[in-house]
Amino acid sequence: MADDGMMINFDLGSGPIAVANVNFKGGSWKDRLTAKKSAQYNRQKAAKLLAPKPITNSQDTHEPSDRPVKRARTNDEASSTATNGYDRPRAQGGYQANNAQHARKKPTQVVSSLFTFNPEATTAVDKKDKAQEDEAPAEPSNAPLKSELDTFTSLGLSETLAEHLFKRLEIKAPTAIQRAAVKQLLEENADAFIQAETGSGKTLAYLLPIVQRLMSLSSTNKDTNTTSNAIHRDSGLFAIVLAPTRELSKQISVVLDSLLRCAHWIIAGTVIGGEKKKSEKARLRKGLNILIATPGRLADHLDNTEVLDVSNVRWLVLDEGDRLMDLGFENDIEKILDKLDARAGRRTAIPGLPDKRTTVLCSATLKSNVQKLGEISLKDAMHIQADMSEVNDSTGADGAQKEQAFAAPAQLQQSYAVVPAKLRLVTLVAILKRAFVRKGSVMKAIVFISCADSVDFHFEVLSRTDGKQVEELAVVVEEVVLDREEEEVEAEGKEKKRKPVAPAVTTQASSAILSSKGNTVKVFRLHGSLPQAVRTSTLAAYRNCKDAAVLVCTDVAARGLDLPNVDYVIEYDPPFNKEDHLHRIGRTARAGRDGRSLIFLLPGAEESYLDILKEGRREGTRGILRADANEWLKKAFGSMGIGAGRDWEERATEWQLDVERWALESPTYLEHARRAYQSHIRAYATHVAPERHIFDMQSLHLGHLAKAFALRDKPGSIRVPGLRPNANAADDNKKERKANAGKASKAKSLHEGDVKGTVDLRDAARKVRNKIKEMNAASEFNLG
Repeated sequence: MADDGMMINFDLGSGPIAVANVNFKGGSWKDRLTAKKSAQYNRQKAAKLLAPKPITNSQDTHEPSDRPVKRARTNDEASSTATNGYDRPRAQGGYQANNAQHARKKPTQVVSSLFTFNPEATTAVDKKDKAQEDEAPAEPSNAPLKSELDTFTSLGLSETLAEHLFKRLEIKAPTAIQRAAVKQLLEENADAFIQAETGSGKTLAYLLPIVQRLMSLSSTNKDTNTTSNAIHRDSGLFAIVLAPTRELSKQISVVLDSLLRCAHWIIAGTVIGGEKKKSEKARLRKGLNILIATPGRLADHLDNTEVLDVSNVRWLVLDEGDRLMDLGFENDIEKILDKLDARAGRRTAIPGLPDKRTTVLCSATLKSNVQKLGEISLKDAMHIQADMSEVNDSTGADGAQKEQAFAAPAQLQQSYAVVPAKLRLVTLVAILKRAFVRKGSVMKAIVFISCADSVDFHFEVLSRTDGKQVEELAVVVEEVVLDREEEEVEAEGKEKKRKPVAPAVTTQASSAILSSKGNTVKVFRLHGSLPQAVRTSTLAAYRNCKDAAVLVCTDVAARGLDLPNVDYVIEYDPPFNKEDHLHRIGRTARAGRDGRSLIFLLPGAEESYLDILKEGRREGTRGILRADANEWLKKAFGSMGIGAGRDWEERATEWQLDVERWALESPTYLEHARRAYQSHIRAYATHVAPERHIFDMQSLHLGHLAKAFALRDKPGSIRVPGLRPNANAADDNKKERKANAGKASKAKSLHEGDVKGTVDLRDAARKVRNKIKEMNAASEFNLG
């Protein structure tokens, strides 16, 4: 056919060439549907690849292509905006990842968005509390009395004991609770309930009358200056003091030993869990007059140690009664009381000592469980308080005791900070850096954390240097442990050389992050999962440390411990109930000294916890002040001078990135971070029922919270064993896997403790709460 000079021009346009739909025939309907969807997916993918791409800058190359184009960012925003999926609002894609785009070009730098998409505080600053910020602190409520008439001799103590308190122990005057308790316990042989605020000297209030009554049995010959002692090691056991924790038992023993230096013929000792029963039996065999013990170990010795004779016991002291009941020691205490009553018939009459046993119950609160303990142990007891006029106000119209809440010391300056989850870690470091910026400004601080795994992680973060942990000081077993082993060897008539004990775990380190020029800061850690010898030596080292020091611990150190020179208490994780809060902050502002406390709260529901904090504040004292977290960050990370701008955000972000890189470089530290993250979430679910609406699991932003543990993983990708491993847990997991052999995938998920969304976390929280109810005791998070 000849060319007629005509040409048809078909404009295909710039779009992709249309592909005809293919009809799929044959096979099952499932196969046809699968093939149809696969072809549709391939057509859509080809259309996206052939579509023209908008020109973007280098900062947006890693953003998903199916999202709307973002507005142009300023330099300040660009330096602090995240590329992590969980830092974007859920409306823009939530946790979705753009795998296709990342496959083409991976970002060369990870940017941490600490200061974007953070929720704001919902409550305004209380103007009344703000006005009190510059006011002078109130008069101390737990200080020794200043009146010249209030002396230890006026309470009925001998001149020898009073002079020993003044010269050797440097205790010049009694406190209000000591004035009320010592005199009554010396004059009357009746049961007593001692109620006083923390740090007011309850330990001496019940120890001084016991020591004085035993010392009064000794007579002194003035002509020959000799003393004839009616009480000695072989006289028998006359007093037992029960304490809820091993640390408190050790502390009571130290105070008692210091008192008995003026009465060396009176012998005291301890039996607590975690130590060798063989050495304890050797001490009991040699003879004791005063015994400090934990309920579980004492009940064990009463059943299995024949040499322990309690027929002559005249005093039984139950210290921290509310904590004894919280830890589930009710059955052990009932068993101890039954044994004491059963063996009282063999009691030897000693002139000068009470004919019957006197029981003293000490507690800062008068809760329902304390009243139950009083019904079990006390008979016709007298109520002793610092201000005896308050006793009349504590009874209701029917004469029954009302439940009372105790208050924090009046001179304690309390504050709170509303800190977003992403900023928690960097804010904690900023606060500690500012606290120790000058030598002598803060001598010692305590940071309370909810669980043991989290304590270990934060200890490693605070003690690291250039990504490596500093281990300058190794833990050694306290000298008293070795001395008691020597006593055991001596009692058995054998010779044995002392061998040094190797450190089990590092609990002390110097902090390069917190230390400043001329002020070295040491970091200590303490929780209940450490061996008892390590716990004892750690407390002793922290107590005797001459440098500035920080103790990172669980609630194992929240009750009764008297740690000198503690100026600052930080509640990094809120307590599990309001009583624990008052005991925590009671580690400072003791015996009339000043002190400060700070609690971290998340924006939102946790801000309503302020109403509970105000319940423990005395009327007429300073309010609970609100601290600004950004001010700490500016002072800790910002440069001084005019024109500094917002460089503190960049420096804080760089520090956060450095910690994240440190965790990623070491599988060990990454495992610790993941374990701490999961344990923290599990512990968060164990708050008491009246406060559970404040600490709501569903309100937690798991992605933001992960950054507080230096994690870049998505919450669903964090897979570590859920609880701290031990022999019992291993046996339980083994039984669970065997019982669920037919459901292997589900059993494996439960065993590995996967955190896959809020639903799984709620199930895990419910299991933890059910386990606590079965144990009828405090959870492992309270014990550390």
